[in-house]
Amino acid sequence: MMISNIVSKKEWSVYELTSYLKKKVEMDVLLKNIYLKGEVIKPSVSGEHLYFELKDLEYDAKIKCVFFWFDKSVEIKHGSKVLVKGNVIFYEKEGIIELKVSEITDIGLGELFVKLKQLEEKLRQEGLFDSKYKKEIPRYPKKVGIVTSKNGAAIRDILNTIYTRFENIQVYIYSCSVQGQNAPYEICEGIEYFNTAEPVEVIIVGRGGGAFEDLMAFNSEMVVRKIFESKIPVISAVGHERDYVLSDFVADMRAITPTNAGEMVVSFQKQALEKLSEYQKRMKSAMEKTFNTVKEKVGILQYKLYQNSPANTVAKRAQDIDLYCHKLSFAISRKLHEAHRNLKNFEKRLADLNPESRLLVARTNFDNCSRRLGEAFKKIFQQKEFAYKVNLEKLIALNPLNVLKRGYSITLHNSKILTTISQVSNGDEIVTQLSDGIIKSKVFFKQEGAESDV
Repeated sequence: MMISNIVSKKEWSVYELTSYLKKKVEMDVLLKNIYLKGEVIKPSVSGEHLYFELKDLEYDAKIKCVFFWFDKSVEIKHGSKVLVKGNVIFYEKEGIIELKVSEITDIGLGELFVKLKQLEEKLRQEGLFDSKYKKEIPRYPKKVGIVTSKNGAAIRDILNTIYTRFENIQVYIYSCSVQGQNAPYEICEGIEYFNTAEPVEVIIVGRGGGAFEDLMAFNSEMVVRKIFESKIPVISAVGHERDYVLSDFVADMRAITPTNAGEMVVSFQKQALEKLSEYQKRMKSAMEKTFNTVKEKVGILQYKLYQNSPANTVAKRAQDIDLYCHKLSFAISRKLHEAHRNLKNFEKRLADLNPESRLLVARTNFDNCSRRLGEAFKKIFQQKEFAYKVNLEKLIALNPLNVLKRGYSITLHNSKILTTISQVSNGDEIVTQLSDGIIKSKVFFKQEGAESDV
């Protein structure tokens, strides 16, 4: 009891637990090289490895499998029934168990897949998939019913697609299960609801992607027959493009995705709006072109009317008259100017040839010449008078008599002026000229030297 309490109170870490489980799995020889039979679910190849799930349809049990270095020449499809050999391994980090496959043997299609094919063939034989029963999808529906889960991604994709492209449409949603045991019943109720309680113009039945078994509700015979019985056109929108279910075959139209279903119900509205917009643009362009053409024609007619109107003719004539008046006025002015100029020339020439005028001019010239001559004579006289006075003063200054008056004298010998004592000898007679007379004398003594005593 005490030991049990101690063990139960041990606190495990996650790593301790996963490590413990890993060791237990690795030590269990029954989990080595086991053979396991089941149906392949979600096969996918990544590089050289094959990943898939092996399912037991009877007990709805499954286990993850991995086949490293898988031989790609072996084709493994979804729903294939296979016998695999491998070891059970436990991944301690993820806490999951996986079968590491070393051999894989295809033992035929899975039972579920076979049943599905048998049902498809049965319904095909009954004509449920015949194209003659296909109803036309309304091009411009105003009311659309959607049978799907309100919590799934499909409803959001459909609504976003519809309201993004066209807002003026009423959408009714019948929320139901899209997988599980009740899903077929609820899907049928949704289709019935829109056929009776809330009539719409088109019904979208579908869901988002999922595993093969997740889509089985849309492979149920109940749903297929309900879609076939619907008086309202049905669009099947299940999973992705690669997913095919029986509802796709019986529906009046198949959408590759829920988003594509939304595009289908509003595609014509969108195209109609685009065409309407295009028509509006073309109509506007045509009207503008017509308006411009008419406007241009009206302009031309108005111009012609204006050109040919009496008022314009009168205006043009008046303009011509103004122009001619202007030219005439200019010509007259030019002629008058020339006549005036000629008259002036004639007057000048006549004045030049008038004797009185010529006499007056001659007289004026004479007076001018007389005045200029008198002034010249006066100027010359003044100049001569000034020169005379200057010369007279020079002559007065140079007159020898005036020198003699200051006490000087001139001595002559034989009528020659003595300038040196050597020109006379003792006994020679000399004449001395004074300012007021002469003195004759005889030389009886001479002595050289200017400062000698006499």
